[in-house]
Amino acid sequence: MGRPKKVSSEEMVKLLEAYYESDGCGDPSRLKFSKLEIYAAGQGIKAKAYDFKRDAKVRQRIRELEQEHEILLEQQMDTAYKTLDIEGILKKCRTVDDIITALQGMDDYWKRTCEHASSVINRDKKFMSEKASYESRVRKMEQELEECQKKIQDIQANAKRYEQENIYLRRILKTHLYPALANELLRESNLPVPDNTSVRPESFEKLIDGKFPSAFEGAQGVSEKKPDWKERLQNALESQVDKNGR
Repeated sequence: MGRPKKVSSEEMVKLLEAYYESDGCGDPSRLKFSKLEIYAAGQGIKAKAYDFKRDAKVRQRIRELEQEHEILLEQQMDTAYKTLDIEGILKKCRTVDDIITALQGMDDYWKRTCEHASSVINRDKKFMSEKASYESRVRKMEQELEECQKKIQDIQANAKRYEQENIYLRRILKTHLYPALANELLRESNLPVPDNTSVRPESFEKLIDGKFPSAFEGAQGVSEKKPDWKERLQNALESQVDKNGR
């Protein structure tokens, strides 16, 4: 005889449903993990009680079956209303004891009805309380999400402005500040330092004339386009031709 096979989560749910319809008699109170283990063994399947208990899908299916059973009971209670048959009671009851027995039976019936109605009301109150709690949490999360999105937009706007300001200040450093100091600032910022450290004549004239750069106002001119390697090579060749007179 072969060894019992291990059962998957989906197969355990099927075992649960089969047990519920057969040995469980459609009664959720009979859904015990120990009984499910015995039922599985009878089917030649290896599944311990703790396997059923630990499985999330099995526990979820048990909750669903319990809720379905409660709804079925409610429907039965709706259709099981008993009209008080006074004439029938009087015909059936010959003695005082008969009357007492009949009244006790009706009292027990309406007591069960009242208890069930009370349990349904309490369950609905619990559901409504949970629903309100979930809705409150959703509203709070939506508000937090909206605030986070606004912060992200502000950060992106500031980052763009800082990037523009950085480009503007770098150009100001190269144009107006003494090259040695400008290069040192660039090195401290881990930015590339140009090879040419001579002062530009046009920059020196601007300083003499008192034309100091204005503060960054969110707008900047077009950056000077740097020549590519072909243009640099051509310029170098032309300068050699001019120098040698050839």
